[in-house]
Amino acid sequence: MGIITILNQKEKLYLVIDQGGHATRVLVFNELGKIVCRTESKITTIQSGDLIVEHDSEQMIQSVFNVLDEVYCFLGKRFVQIVDAGIATQRSSFVCWNKKTGQALTPVISWQDRRTVNDLGVYDYAKEIIHEKTGLYLNPHYGATKISWCLNNEKSLTKCKQDNDLYIGPLASFILFHLLAGRPFKIDPANASRTLLMNNKTLAWDDELLNIFNISSGFLPEIVDTKSEFGVLNYKNYTIPLSVCTGDQSAAIFFRGVPDRKSVFVNVGTGAFVQQYCEQVPLLGEEKLLASIVYSHREEKAYVLEGTVNGAARALDWLAEEFGGVSYTSDLDDWSASIEQPPIFINGISGVGSPFWFSNIESRFLSDSSMEGKFVGVLESIVFLIYSNLLAIRKLWNKVEYIQISGGLSQSNAICQKLSDLSGLIIIRDSDVEATALGVYFLLMGISDFSHKPDKKSFFPSKNKLLVKRYGAWHAAMFSAYPR
Repeated sequence: MGIITILNQKEKLYLVIDQGGHATRVLVFNELGKIVCRTESKITTIQSGDLIVEHDSEQMIQSVFNVLDEVYCFLGKRFVQIVDAGIATQRSSFVCWNKKTGQALTPVISWQDRRTVNDLGVYDYAKEIIHEKTGLYLNPHYGATKISWCLNNEKSLTKCKQDNDLYIGPLASFILFHLLAGRPFKIDPANASRTLLMNNKTLAWDDELLNIFNISSGFLPEIVDTKSEFGVLNYKNYTIPLSVCTGDQSAAIFFRGVPDRKSVFVNVGTGAFVQQYCEQVPLLGEEKLLASIVYSHREEKAYVLEGTVNGAARALDWLAEEFGGVSYTSDLDDWSASIEQPPIFINGISGVGSPFWFSNIESRFLSDSSMEGKFVGVLESIVFLIYSNLLAIRKLWNKVEYIQISGGLSQSNAICQKLSDLSGLIIIRDSDVEATALGVYFLLMGISDFSHKPDKKSFFPSKNKLLVKRYGAWHAAMFSAYPR
């Protein structure tokens, strides 16, 4: 339990559940946006080979109640001061469960899971339709192909299908079903969009998309606004409304309020996401980016131009595992400063996302190096992938003046400086790393700015000819290995 501020017994408090790839976390904020307390419960990732990535469904739900119990123990009677709650989850992860018993029929199938990568050809005829209606690309990370796979291969679903007792939903809907009174079956547009089954303009399940993947809308949750009456959390004789549900990255872009159109927001965690805020559905032209919904409330909608990097911290963790679980976090910046010519790394960990969309590419170093050199090579591959998405965004929106960066991996000065050197843009990093939770808090409060101003660190671009040269070599190698 991390305790940040002393409580005023009269102030209103706001509870935020942040369900990420490594842990379920709860943060409580006061009216000024300051963190009153925070805690987390680790979750286990189950990986089988290169393609299967899952979480235990029961452990996932238990982790939510574990963190609520810890918050309750800290707040005691002041738990009653919590007046509203919100939740953000991994967007493309989903679960199948029995709507009568609540029992999970599958594990949580992670967004990182690519079990259908070799089956995508079946849907090639509909790729343009899928992209036009969803703003996304046919990809094994999104839910539709894996939902279809579960319907065809998971025997545990058979009886529930026959009895009309089957629910299939994004991870958020599964958690809300178990967390809230009355077991609501609802989902927000940001999470729903990552199934590839929602129309990005109507924000409703699309019959043509459902037919393409042979999935019935009867299995899927009701799509409601990001800010809605999702239900109430009845906990130890307390009743708390939950009025915001969204995806982790969809929340993170609001971590300082409504984003500045002059900035690009980069969030670097397990994956890395590059977002440019838009007030309407963005036009992508020839750029292979995503047009993602991030917020809806009544007539108000907000979208982003989005680039996605699948292997950020996950790629560094992969390398750490290759070296027997070596710890790298505290040494990464020192290694980056001391190694002038790290090896170029083709980063296909969890597949290559935008703007390349290489679902299945071999991860490898183009030359040998020391362990330390390889870690710097992987770090630079993350920077190169982020920069490639930034270039694509700037072709569509040329008014970008600076980058806001957040996420656990953003605490690496090396990542921030190398990205600044390549892009020629100032990087601004807040001392707060709680971008997702702060974004949910902002959406709960609906305020235009925060009274709480964190410390910031800025990184200014410098000439780095060797880095630019390595980027060029990396880019050429990407297309040599897997041309368009």
